[in-house]
Amino acid sequence: PSNPNNAVLYLYRPEASNPGLMQPLRFDYPEVFIDGQSIGTLKFNQYRHVELAPGTHSVRITGLSPAAKWPARDIEQKVTLSPAQVKYLKLNVQYNLNEMVIGQPSPSYSIHLTPMRSEDALYEIRHTKP
Repeated sequence: PSNPNNAVLYLYRPEASNPGLMQPLRFDYPEVFIDGQSIGTLKFNQYRHVELAPGTHSVRITGLSPAAKWPARDIEQKVTLSPAQVKYLKLNVQYNLNEMVIGQPSPSYSIHLTPMRSEDALYEIRHTKP
């Protein structure tokens, strides 16, 4: 953080680990709100970061805004940050291969907003773009 009394929250959406070349919802993107304020959309293979005051904050991933192009249901989570902390949340978008069968009219997705350890997040986020 630019101010040691604040914290930084990174939200990132890396490539899926599903087999094959097709990436789930590659051209779709949600809008991200923190405490009711938009920080923009989170496109495929991209990250966003925001500096926040310590405390508990609400993070909402939604397709219910004019800026979003996202078919999935909203995800809302509370995140608690300490002074000078850097925290990572991964928007993990995968095909749900356990529920998909050949000839199915539309794919099934597994979408989660997952807190990540910095040791793991740094290796994933370095392949994404701001």
